[in-house]
Amino acid sequence: MEKVNESQPIDKNIAIKMVNAYSEEATRLNSGSYTKAVWFPAEQILAMAKKISEGKHDGLRIYFAQYIEESLKDLPEDHRGRNTVLLVPTYAAGQTNARGEKTNAHEDDTTNIENRGDLCPTMCDGTEL
Repeated sequence: MEKVNESQPIDKNIAIKMVNAYSEEATRLNSGSYTKAVWFPAEQILAMAKKISEGKHDGLRIYFAQYIEESLKDLPEDHRGRNTVLLVPTYAAGQTNARGEKTNAHEDDTTNIENRGDLCPTMCDGTEL
């Protein structure tokens, strides 16, 4: 039987400590690529949620990534080398992927990769953690 994740809220003070621990480690290792947070607009999240809710997908995988030369089209130059995240819906078991193959549970749907959130720093308005 497949384990179903239950939402586990995190206390704000613990969340702040988690963010600070990441920040300290990331800046110690390579301060030039440090990204504290990535903000995505509600429209983008809701569109992805709608796609997932249509039954072909069973979740969302979030990849940690870094902007490279080929990914900078229409983005500010300060994104070069910065950390970001990629949002990738995952197929439910038994669906048909873009190659026409039956899928396993949680298989990446690489035809629907999302990105292009605002990076903090520099766009940090509203951050509390």
